[in-house]
Amino acid sequence: MDDRTTNVAAGDLNYDSYESEIYDDDIRRSIPGHDELHKKFEEVAREYIASNKVERILELGIGTGLTSEKILKLIPTASLTAVDFSEKMMDGAKKRLSKYNVAYILGDYAEINLDDDFDMVISVIGIHHQKDEGKKKLFRKIYGSLKSGGVFIFGDLVTYKAKTKAAINDAQHFHHLVEHARNEPSLKEWAYHHKFLNLLAPIEDQIDWLKEAGFSEISVAYEHLNTALIIAKK
Repeated sequence: MDDRTTNVAAGDLNYDSYESEIYDDDIRRSIPGHDELHKKFEEVAREYIASNKVERILELGIGTGLTSEKILKLIPTASLTAVDFSEKMMDGAKKRLSKYNVAYILGDYAEINLDDDFDMVISVIGIHHQKDEGKKKLFRKIYGSLKSGGVFIFGDLVTYKAKTKAAINDAQHFHHLVEHARNEPSLKEWAYHHKFLNLLAPIEDQIDWLKEAGFSEISVAYEHLNTALIIAKK
């Protein structure tokens, strides 16, 4: 019996086949609201940094370093601990973030122990590969890794309890894929990925799970179809 909470291995996903620049272009084309999500992410991070001391950051699923670069440009003296299970993606992040203070951990963040006393934990477009129990467990781990008053900035693909809304959003997500895919092979990969590899949990449930983990202040900063940005403070 497979008791892993992550439903994929690095080799199952599109990004191990491409250089960082191609992957970054593909994911923008594949996820409705991707750029807007990151703009809102940067805005939220800037607001938090303006009134809170941020010295230590943890990113779960660094990918190509696109998200963490936005944070480190705001606070270049901060230290970042970056976790990812794809060596290919991590190589791209190392090039992108070469001038910053970054410690890299190659592994599945659902399976490894996390340090504590982080001021900020970030994760964008990755936790949807956790089964529901894995998401709950991970939220508890993230809560434990944060200092009192720390923040978890969580951008991801979600669904909704209302079946009509969930169905319409999913249909529009696939329409976006068809309209914006780089080419036919890319469309096939990303359509398969979204239909069979993504494990979208209702945003309502995920907010409840964050509360159960201990987070006391939770807000949704951005929503568009299946894409959302959630802010959870300890």
